[in-house]
Amino acid sequence: MKIGILFLHGYTGGRYELLPLIEYLSSRYDFVLEAPEYPGHGINLLIKDTNEHMWYERAQQSYEILREKSDVVIVIGFSMGGVIAGLLAKIEQPDKLILIAPAYENINIQHFVKSPYRFINNMRHADLKILEFMLLRTVKINYKSFLAFKNLQQSALYVPEQIDAKTLIIHGTIDGLVPIDKSRELVKRMKNARLVEIDRGPHEICLSKVNNKVFYEVEKFIFKNK
Repeated sequence: MKIGILFLHGYTGGRYELLPLIEYLSSRYDFVLEAPEYPGHGINLLIKDTNEHMWYERAQQSYEILREKSDVVIVIGFSMGGVIAGLLAKIEQPDKLILIAPAYENINIQHFVKSPYRFINNMRHADLKILEFMLLRTVKINYKSFLAFKNLQQSALYVPEQIDAKTLIIHGTIDGLVPIDKSRELVKRMKNARLVEIDRGPHEICLSKVNNKVFYEVEKFIFKNK
């Protein structure tokens, strides 16, 4: 039986946000993996002329490719990728869903701008290279693309209640962009979900010093009652 996993990254990010998890799983198992990057995203961020429809379409195309190759499909979405994963889960009915720091509500950009020290202080639990990515991404955010992200969130407003797939939510306790309280509220809205809180986990948790805890929870969930 072939297990296929779709990895969906966050807003202004790229597959690098989930790369340690991808490498961890691929080094241990013969999974079929798809890790697309949305138009305009990745290391070279050029999102000005892209929108939420283009991002979702890229994810859906990758899901369809994965479904053809796999007997079991699991979707893993990080941050905005968690929102896209939820939209996919509502329509495509994957076997399992994993949401890592899902950004179903407003990400705390304003807090980051007003209190950068607190945000960066929390990132002491992350690898230093994350700070460079985060700061570069922040200056490249423009109103048009942020509005597209808000539109995506709006379209998924009542989606969590409609998801049937077994769901694991993972969230770090010191996430400065998407506060963990958002996932504590989210898990109560879903039919078949469980929340795992990662102590001292920042937003970019798969790149952080506590990512081994994420790997463990994901691996356990993949094989639980498979």
